[in-house]
Amino acid sequence: MTPLDDRQMIADAERATALSDWGGDDFREPLRVLVAALVGEAQLHTQGARIAQRHLHDVLCGRLKMADDRKRFPGIAAEEITKPVFVIGLPRSGTTFLHNLLTQDPHSRSPLTWEIMFPSPPPERETWRNDPRIAQCQAKLRDIGFLDEGLQAIHPFGARRPEECNFIWESTLRSVNYMAWWNVPSYTKMLYAGGMQQVYEAHKRFLQHLQHRHRGDRWVLKTPAHMAWLDTLLAVYPDACLVQCHRDPAKIIPSLANNLLQYRKLYSTLRPSGSFGMVELQAASLKRVDAIRDLPRYRDRFIDAHYADVQAEPMSVVRRIYRHFGMTLPAESESAMKSWLTRDRSEHAAGPQHVYNGEDFGVDHAEIDRHFGAYLHRYNVALER
Repeated sequence: MTPLDDRQMIADAERATALSDWGGDDFREPLRVLVAALVGEAQLHTQGARIAQRHLHDVLCGRLKMADDRKRFPGIAAEEITKPVFVIGLPRSGTTFLHNLLTQDPHSRSPLTWEIMFPSPPPERETWRNDPRIAQCQAKLRDIGFLDEGLQAIHPFGARRPEECNFIWESTLRSVNYMAWWNVPSYTKMLYAGGMQQVYEAHKRFLQHLQHRHRGDRWVLKTPAHMAWLDTLLAVYPDACLVQCHRDPAKIIPSLANNLLQYRKLYSTLRPSGSFGMVELQAASLKRVDAIRDLPRYRDRFIDAHYADVQAEPMSVVRRIYRHFGMTLPAESESAMKSWLTRDRSEHAAGPQHVYNGEDFGVDHAEIDRHFGAYLHRYNVALER
């Protein structure tokens, strides 16, 4: 295998697609920084380097094809994204569960994993359920280790499953995915030091692309990482509806750290200790959210969803979300959600379980309370200790 090299990756993607219009050059610097970090910091083993190269090749090819699609399908640029629903909150606070539940409404639209990994050409409603890219995506998930039992217990992956916005961000080469999968501190520093306006504008173009030939009444989207750049999200989506999930950080931090550890085991020989800096990072993100929520113009744009409530009475939480944002919940939509709940609980009970020990990641309740005490008090978060 040839060594990781950003210029060679760009050339290989252009050769593979016979395209050279990237839709802008904003991706080049983050790609350079990422590849340098993969080579100099990540300590990838041979398999990990192979997977990194293949995945980034797919991302680059996807970007080229989408830029070309925007010329082939001029109507994409005219697509309107109206009142998208974003599920945010601390990682491991039930955001994935609630996002998956909300997407069961057949009137809603959520980007599925296969659409994000292989977006070109724009998906069509008629072939959406049996597109050949579904099998292609499932095979790739298996190849890159995402179907590994350890990861499936934490965050189930699948070609037909709704996936997070940070996977869409990959088209810009600025995504929290890379700092999750690989030890790339210099890239992480660059990511959080720079602005994300171009990333969110690209995110909107991605949604326009996906809905051009298959639209719903609304988009239902999700990633905890939105909290760090919520001001930018609202600048690009001024009518966004925000559902903030809540859970005790003392439960969240070790769960999140174990998630990151499972990724590192897939790709690298490096075994960092502690909580991967997640205490400070997540606490800072929450403060940014609080600052936005304190602005009078945004107060009605949020609704809270506590982990215990979502687990105990999920449909009650769903109805409250729909009422708050003035959305209609037809009987068939509620029925579809209830059917999914039954299937999901059965699959979860039969599937791999997420087992971890908080002590393994140096979780100290006193430190948690120093960083998150104000959060626990403001939102009356139930303790799970």
